[in-house]
Amino acid sequence: KCGARLAPLFAALRRDKEMSKKDSSATIFEDKFEVQQIDPEGKKFEKVSRIVCQGSSYEMCLILDVHWGLFKCKKGEKIHFALATTIDLSGAKEDDTYNQKEKKTLMDGYDYVMHGRIFQIDPAKEPGVSIIYASFGGLMMSLTGDPNNLTTLEPDMRVYALCKKMHTGDMDEDDL
Repeated sequence: KCGARLAPLFAALRRDKEMSKKDSSATIFEDKFEVQQIDPEGKKFEKVSRIVCQGSSYEMCLILDVHWGLFKCKKGEKIHFALATTIDLSGAKEDDTYNQKEKKTLMDGYDYVMHGRIFQIDPAKEPGVSIIYASFGGLMMSLTGDPNNLTTLEPDMRVYALCKKMHTGDMDEDDL
């Protein structure tokens, strides 16, 4: 009988736990970027290229290492770039393992996805500018710009970097 009285309490605790796992705003940063340079310091690795991009909405500078066999782009090409805390469309927090069930994820809307960690956040020498550094299995990213656009990012945070090439149909009038 004691267990019967506690059952509603345990059910409420389970619901609270599930609700705390969900966060509808899994995407914590996104913008459209124009590729301005590819391998500006020369090619260092056979299958990796470093792209330097300028953001259109937030005027951020993105430097990103990509596997060139999986995500080739050209100077002047536009890409949609996002950082997310989860690939679950519901925004649910993830465990430490990737579940490969056949279900739709945030990855389905992108051409190239990497998982990694933010390892450093530095204020730049200019006032009102921060630099976010992340590593995706050795492929590096730096995102430089107004720290007000990056308030949800923290050191040691696990993130997904999601990239998609933009085609003419994907662009706003301002992009054309």
